Amino acid sequence: MTEPHRIDVHAHYLAPAYVNALRAAERWLIGGIPVPEWTPELALAFMDRFGIRRQYLSVSDPGVEFAPAGERVALAQACNDYAAGVVAAHPDRFGAFAVLPGAPDAALAEARRTLDDLRLDGIGLLSSNEGRYLGDPALDPLLAELDAREAWVFVHPTAVPDDAKPALGVPDFIAEYPFDTTRAIISLLIHGSFERFPRIRWHFAHGGGTVPMLRARLNALAAAARELGPAFGAPEGAQLLTADSARAALAHARYDTALVADAPALLAVRELAGTEHVLFGTDWPFAQRLYAAAEDGDPQPALADVFQGDLLRAVEAGNAEREFGS
Repeated sequence: MTEPHRIDVHAHYLAPAYVNALRAAERWLIGGIPVPEWTPELALAFMDRFGIRRQYLSVSDPGVEFAPAGERVALAQACNDYAAGVVAAHPDRFGAFAVLPGAPDAALAEARRTLDDLRLDGIGLLSSNEGRYLGDPALDPLLAELDAREAWVFVHPTAVPDDAKPALGVPDFIAEYPFDTTRAIISLLIHGSFERFPRIRWHFAHGGGTVPMLRARLNALAAAARELGPAFGAPEGAQLLTADSARAALAHARYDTALVADAPALLAVRELAGTEHVLFGTDWPFAQRLYAAAEDGDPQPALADVFQGDLLRAVEAGNAEREFGS
């Protein structure tokens, strides 16, 4: 058995209330993946097998927005209370990021409750909600609160509606998930959110989607925003951007390695933000079928192809220890 040392910042849980709500809504697939079984005991067995000392738990897509509108706040509260209980029962093995309802006022209230009362480690946000991306001015009060707290904010992708994407006949996790993470980052950039809320510790899933491949384009966008923004319909916040805005924001953000499965992609993330902002992630239990074919089923077999020695140790644990404490 591998001695546990890794810290997994991208791992999911399914609270009993959440499983019941999914069943009531007849949601059997998430991102094209069958809803997996999850218990703390199963998670601990996985962690022990692959040398994971601690997991930071979060709710995956679709958050709580699939539930009837009148039940979303209560469902978010039930999930967060359950996660806090798991952390309390296993304080050395788990941390947690809160799930929020999509309505801005309710999201702000639940963020305050989970950070102040439950003492969770951060906030989990979906990349979009019914067409509203994270830079939308309606979310400014929430972002201002998180900025004042220097909060850790984990951004997980979500599936966009069928009428907002081409009918390619492939599961959403293949391409739509990284595409929507990219849209969320662009939304934050073009609205000036990175400039206005600089103390938020942004954590983007799956290596930031496709953003590592778009850095030069986003640099050009930021550089031209003040002069050309009105011509292409940029929002008011774009007037805050400078030629260095995109580079600085992308370098400041954190990125996890979940489903970043080969060396070229990991190299791109490393070049985007530096090794110190790359953190180990597995996307367990949703991704377990995807890496089951790897040698010994290791969820991150490509990491050692890019990072060695102290750098590998930093990605697998040290960077998270610096962010959250040991």
